[in-house]
Amino acid sequence: MQAGLTRGAFIRGWVMGLAALSAAGVSAASFTLPEKAVPVAAAQIFTDHMVLQRDMPVRIWGTANANEPITVTFAGQSCQTVADTNGCWSVKLATMKASTTPEKLVIKGHNEVTISDVLVGEVWLCSGQSNMEWGLMGTSKGRVDATNSTIPLLRLFSVEKVKNSAPLQTFGLTKGWVPCLPNTVTNVGSHSKSFSATAFYFGRDLQTKLGIPVGLIQSAWGGTRIEPWTPAALAGKDGSIYNAMISPLTPMTIRGAIWYQGESNLGDRDGYEAKMNDLIGTWRKVFERPNMPFYFVEIAPFRYGKSNPEFLGDLRAAQARVAAKDPNTGMIHTLDNPDNVKNIHPDNKPQTGERLARLALAKTYGMNVGKSIAGPTFNKAVREGDGVRVTFSETAGALKTSDNKAVTGFEGRISQPSESNQWVQAEAEIKGDAILVKSPGKSLTGLRFCWLDTQQTNLRNAENLPPSPFKVELP
Repeated sequence: MQAGLTRGAFIRGWVMGLAALSAAGVSAASFTLPEKAVPVAAAQIFTDHMVLQRDMPVRIWGTANANEPITVTFAGQSCQTVADTNGCWSVKLATMKASTTPEKLVIKGHNEVTISDVLVGEVWLCSGQSNMEWGLMGTSKGRVDATNSTIPLLRLFSVEKVKNSAPLQTFGLTKGWVPCLPNTVTNVGSHSKSFSATAFYFGRDLQTKLGIPVGLIQSAWGGTRIEPWTPAALAGKDGSIYNAMISPLTPMTIRGAIWYQGESNLGDRDGYEAKMNDLIGTWRKVFERPNMPFYFVEIAPFRYGKSNPEFLGDLRAAQARVAAKDPNTGMIHTLDNPDNVKNIHPDNKPQTGERLARLALAKTYGMNVGKSIAGPTFNKAVREGDGVRVTFSETAGALKTSDNKAVTGFEGRISQPSESNQWVQAEAEIKGDAILVKSPGKSLTGLRFCWLDTQQTNLRNAENLPPSPFKVELP
């Protein structure tokens, strides 16, 4: 692929080239195999045990000899095309319903390629930094669940960690797709040799609730910032990880993406919002899905060394604005997740994955998951007597505390000149589906909730989901 050429443009070039060749009358009868012929091949993502996306036209693509006629057959469908002058070919299978019946995907030119045990269902891309890469065997619950992970309708694919200066068509080394079994889920990933724990629990829940095949593609790299994951040609970013770990996937038909990243961009604070919007917008463009679902994880509490403890609050507020403005995104809340705020990799990955699945089940598949999808989100704060009434969306009808004690996590900024701009702990009392916050004897000019990087709360809604942090000025 030429440097700077987007994957979508590359595919469109293939299609135009095939149309031109067809119009010129290139056919099997007129094709002559060159002396130094290359074998017909499918792209690397097409291997035994894979899942194709249901309910959408599915692109199949690969390489052959220039002008070589290609026939692709699958589940009763047959598509013909001709490789372009660069040897690239592409076809689209018609929309298919989910199927648990293993089928063969056959690509035929001068040689024949057979890909076996192919199912039709839901396909999701799972990406980000270390909390997405973190393997199942690296978590306490995961080590137990791995032994009970015989889920033949859940299929897994892991992309090797590689960078490149220009968009690539191929991956590094890959083991191909594997069915989820105890001996595969522990041997198909880059952290602790096992598959992403967050992705596993997400996929397991989807597969159980939907009752159809689910395919997960892990493309994650610990310690990475968001910029290298964003296409350089479209957003002016570094793009080196996108080029090697996302670009080869972009012709593929997928349902959506889940994302767990942000720790390495802590210092961006409010600026992270624009970078997330760039990533989401460019991925939707290269995958040719303008409304592709994109669900992500609120960065969990953690003491970030010498950095300002307020930076995490700013970053999470940026994440929340992305989720609030785009109906095809969503953010799960994590204030209750870490057992230890000194661990940047929360051990409770089942909760993370299952909450991501809850978002997808509700927003993408229209399933009833309860009265609340993500958890309480700040609505408004209004002065009431000597206090402030705080209301939330998604209370599921009531608020409560997880330990039946007073609500924790609220702070007020007091207005007395001698204490100007100081934040102090505020008393908070549950009033039905609202919170009444007071700071006795002191007038508040601002209110914040779990804004500092290590703060957690016992506040929950009726479905045991925690709120998201917020900060607000009081008139």
